[in-house]
Amino acid sequence: MAKKKAAAQKAATPVTVDDWGATAAAPAKKKKGGGGLMKMGGVVVAAVAVIMALGGGGANPLVDLDVNDEAALRKVFFGGEVWAVACQDGRKPLPDSVEAVAHRLNKEMNFGVVDCKAQLPGKGYTLTQRWKLKKQHADDPVVFLSNGVSVEQIGAQYFRSEYDLIRELRLLALRRPFMAKNTELLREKCWSKARCLLVLQGGTLEAPVEKALHALAGHHARGGKGRTGPSAEDQSQVVFVSMDAAEHRLPFEGYDLGDAIKLRSFEAGNHRAIYFRNVTGSATLKALAHKGALTTEALGKFLGTVSLDSDEKPYAKLVDIKKDINTLGIYRRSKKTKAKKATITGGKDFTEDAKKAAEEKKKKKPETAEELKAAFKEQQKREQEKRARMDAESDDLFEEVDGDFEEVVEEEEDEEEEMI
Repeated sequence: MAKKKAAAQKAATPVTVDDWGATAAAPAKKKKGGGGLMKMGGVVVAAVAVIMALGGGGANPLVDLDVNDEAALRKVFFGGEVWAVACQDGRKPLPDSVEAVAHRLNKEMNFGVVDCKAQLPGKGYTLTQRWKLKKQHADDPVVFLSNGVSVEQIGAQYFRSEYDLIRELRLLALRRPFMAKNTELLREKCWSKARCLLVLQGGTLEAPVEKALHALAGHHARGGKGRTGPSAEDQSQVVFVSMDAAEHRLPFEGYDLGDAIKLRSFEAGNHRAIYFRNVTGSATLKALAHKGALTTEALGKFLGTVSLDSDEKPYAKLVDIKKDINTLGIYRRSKKTKAKKATITGGKDFTEDAKKAAEEKKKKKPETAEELKAAFKEQQKREQEKRARMDAESDDLFEEVDGDFEEVVEEEEDEEEEMI
């Protein structure tokens, strides 16, 4: 009777079906060997996830960019992100290598397609004209890479294989500081900007240092992240510039001003960094050196502290260097040179005496006691004659030498004489 009542209650209970085809009634007891279909479905889902992870997914990673979308273009060129953009006007398909590489590198950088020959709204020029994009042959693809700091066109030779294209894209994606070799370039690329980090290279930059600068240059390419208050409206970027500190030096290195800026002394192989601030309306530049290592964490903390300011209220610990962009410059670092030996001209010529002395040495050495005695007497006689002759000629010798002494010494280069 009890079994019949339970069966009747079960039959009376309404059964509902959800979107996945499972009943929404009370959960049934698990049967042995059941759930095979569910297990198979889980395996299929996992396999699809692996394929999508390895293959970059089935979706096309190339984003269609519209020249009329100013916000999107600003993000590509000035947003601090890495973008590889192919020029396409719809007439010719892109090379297969471009889409294949986009699938492989879509986690490292962004990929887009844009009509480079379309005129930018309100500008009067195209992207081709703006970035001076060229191609040697009509069939050459035009692809450029924007790493948030600079824009570089990919050479046509790199489209021959996926490997070459991937290698070139990765190299150009790395943001490297602009190498300034003279004062003019430093004024143009660094000191004329609102914020500039000057890297004083003590030699070749190591890979970890380059990666740190790459990450920080992207972070601070468009005003940096984390600005609040009045500084949030200041969208000026922190530019990254470098100079060869082994060849050139700043004028305040080794002086009180350098100590006030906290600039460490130059050591070959060691890199330093100094932050310059050109405040709008100020007659002179401000600066402060980074004391720590050039790592992402240490340098990022330094830049986050000094650069998140505004023209109305610059960072308080910046030091006024009392020079503007037109008077600040770099100088050639002096190299210590060995002085040449002094040469004396005039006076007595001792060439003949040297020859006679050499001839005497060539004579047969005395062997017997009698020969030794005779040689000793002969030597005493020669020494007495020589001493007398030197005493007699000493006055004339000093008179001839006096006023005729020429010392040839190579002078060190005057560091402050000429700005480079």
